[in-house]
Amino acid sequence: MTLSQWAPLVFYPGEDYQARVRDCGEALAGFARAIEGRPVETLQELFTQTFDWNPETTLDIGWHLFGENYDRGDFLVKLRGALKTYGVAESQELPDHLSHVLRLLDRMPEDERAEFAAKFVLPAMGKLRDGLTKAESPFLLLVIALREQVATLVPETVVAGADHE
Repeated sequence: MTLSQWAPLVFYPGEDYQARVRDCGEALAGFARAIEGRPVETLQELFTQTFDWNPETTLDIGWHLFGENYDRGDFLVKLRGALKTYGVAESQELPDHLSHVLRLLDRMPEDERAEFAAKFVLPAMGKLRDGLTKAESPFLLLVIALREQVATLVPETVVAGADHE
């Protein structure tokens, strides 16, 4: 699976959400079990409560890295340029939304991708993971699996360092 194939899982769930999760295979088996049988309306409500109402669990990685300061604005501008450079279409979400970032990682050259993942994506996803742990959300299983996939893009020594930021 490519990260782009996982990107729809960090969007507001539609009728096909559970099927998309199952299509991602064994890596998401725990998450699939955690949401199995839940009506789409329940998943939608849980998604909104989890990712839209709590800054500690936002899917905007720049928030986890910079909060609401000028550095985040600069990061958003740079990300918008990278999205355009690599042909990643934006949605209604900000450029630093995890769905955009996952697609961007798939399209970046290997060396640039490893540096971007280690410097920005893994630390932000670590903070997101911590927020989801506190919130006791089933989406924690999704974020853990996604973070493991992103971690495969960078050397192991760099990944270990990213956990401490």
